[in-house]
Amino acid sequence: MDRVELRQRVGDLSVWRNGDQRAPHKPLLLLWALGRCAAGRERLAPYAEIDEQLSPLLEEFGPPRRTYHTEYPFWYLRNDGLWEVHGTGEARIREGKASQPARGELIRVGAVGGLVPEAFELVRSDRALLYEIANRLVDAHFADTMREEILSAVGLDDWETIQRRRRDPAFRADVLIAYGYRCAVCSFDARMRTVPLAIEAAHIRWHQAGGPDRVANGLGLCSLHHTLFDRGAFTLSYDLLVVVSGLVNGGEATEQALFRFDGSSIQLPRREASQPHPEFLGWHRREVFKGDGSTDPAWGG
Repeated sequence: MDRVELRQRVGDLSVWRNGDQRAPHKPLLLLWALGRCAAGRERLAPYAEIDEQLSPLLEEFGPPRRTYHTEYPFWYLRNDGLWEVHGTGEARIREGKASQPARGELIRVGAVGGLVPEAFELVRSDRALLYEIANRLVDAHFADTMREEILSAVGLDDWETIQRRRRDPAFRADVLIAYGYRCAVCSFDARMRTVPLAIEAAHIRWHQAGGPDRVANGLGLCSLHHTLFDRGAFTLSYDLLVVVSGLVNGGEATEQALFRFDGSSIQLPRREASQPHPEFLGWHRREVFKGDGSTDPAWGG
């Protein structure tokens, strides 16, 4: 394996799909392994350690789920030519749709896993390549506002952006025009002379999840509310009301920045065709929002 083939395998990463559901398990496991390599750790790690450290990453940066299955990426990443597993000879394989050892079995037999030797040596000896691969994984599977937090969480907080996913340059301009260069939530509209400050065009359904560069898939948000939206701290109901996650907590500053908008209407574009589309809002509630608003009277639809 050379650098070209490594990039190709990462780009061709087979990620589980069921409609438009997010499944960032494999990308997060690879990012964890890259962080481990950057820290000078050995190539193979016990599954018990991986389970302990990958679970909070899935909970923090993955979609909201009742349970988080670290055994799936640990087992199935082997199929992408980037990962290997050892020590599972005595593990019982459960039958059914998921034909792999259960989490408890992998811990019981002391299974270990890690990057294949060729990939490990390439990124261990070339720090620029390691960060390039890490950035490619984040670009492909997560919102831009999550980049620094994800890379920091896996121990790559001295990252630098080497390659960025190409975006339609008209998307930002069209969204900001539609929203009058102000935040749809808090109406923040500061300018330096005539240049807007800290107003961004947020994708509702992320670009990385197939979201189009259409105004109906965008929101004009200040930097703070863009980050909070991408992290699932709030979402929008079908009636375009702000719905804040019950997991969010904080003091007076949080009250002023977020809680006071709970249940309030956002500032909408005048043209109905530019307003948030229900399809994209539904995706955000299912795949990003960190809370179940299905029983909330403000949910609407």
